[in-house]
Amino acid sequence: MESDDLVVVRVRKQLKDKSLQEIAVELERCLRLSKEEERIFGVKNVLVGSVTVAEINRGTSDEIDEIGLLDLAEELLEKLAEILSKHN
Repeated sequence: MESDDLVVVRVRKQLKDKSLQEIAVELERCLRLSKEEERIFGVKNVLVGSVTVAEINRGTSDEIDEIGLLDLAEELLEKLAEILSKHN
C-alpha cells in the first residue's frame, strides 16, 4: 500500500482517513472470503466505508460511484493476487 502503483494510489486516496494498518486488516478480512464475488463486494464496502453519510446525501461530486468502486475493488484484488503469487 506504499507503492506508486496507480491502483494503490487510488485506494489510498479513497481511504485517506484510514491508516495503512487499518486498510491492511480490512483487506485481509476480505481476502479470507471464499467466493470471488464476496471478496469484490467486501473490498468495495471497505472503500465505501471512507465516505460519510453526509457526503452520500449531499449529492455532490463526492457522491459514491458504485461502478467505479467495483472496478477499483476488482483491480485491487487482481493486484493483491499478483503480489501474493510472487511471495508464495
